[in-house]
Amino acid sequence: MRRKPKATEQYSFQEALAVLSELEPYYRKILGRVNCARPLPKGAAVADIGAGYGLLLIACARLGYNAVGVEPWIEAHAVAKQLAEHEGLPITIVAGVAENVPLPSEQFDAVISHAVVEHVQDPQAAFNEAFRILKPGGIYLFVSASSMCPRQNEIRGFPLFGWYPDRLKRRIMEWAKTHKPHLIGHTQTPAINWFTPWKAKRMLRKAGFKNVLERWDLIVPTEKGRMFRLVLRLIRLCGLTRRMADVLNSCCAYAALK
Repeated sequence: MRRKPKATEQYSFQEALAVLSELEPYYRKILGRVNCARPLPKGAAVADIGAGYGLLLIACARLGYNAVGVEPWIEAHAVAKQLAEHEGLPITIVAGVAENVPLPSEQFDAVISHAVVEHVQDPQAAFNEAFRILKPGGIYLFVSASSMCPRQNEIRGFPLFGWYPDRLKRRIMEWAKTHKPHLIGHTQTPAINWFTPWKAKRMLRKAGFKNVLERWDLIVPTEKGRMFRLVLRLIRLCGLTRRMADVLNSCCAYAALK
């Protein structure tokens, strides 16, 4: 998951440009995982929900996908436009939120929400909207905060915060927003939703998705070397080894097929 030294809504163009060079290889890897789970043709329609400064949109454009972003923070649109112009790539971002996406139904081959769903007010509505705009057979990928791991990048000063009950996490985040904003990078939308595998699968199936893949199913073995492939094979052995691996990872990822 992306590092959060401060709230991303505070980034300048130069800071966003530096983050682009750092994170674009990661976003290309994410898109590669999506493509392995559900092959995307050249020119595939991709929706990035919570597009921020358009970093994923730029990666999509380089790979030949037709991507559109949805981002509620209007100031980010201008920075995204600057970044796209700097890179010589066309991108499109529209104003909107994950719970009410201003895009037509059944028009996208893939929908991606990276480090977004933990911040929305109604994650079930966000999943419902992703299902709505996907074509039949399309894929939805979301990367978010995990309740399985005690480590996390959303708030400083609270040991083992990832294991706190969800209701307590939410109360602490609301308190920090008002009284200790420096602990959450001065963001106005701190993380208030955290996921376990069973919670994520239940909500995605409620939205209408039939087949849900975990992050361990999505990783491409050839991403790294021989030792990595051996460890991945061990993690995939059974539910117990998967859950043990989840405890070591502060983020979770799920892909759901329509």
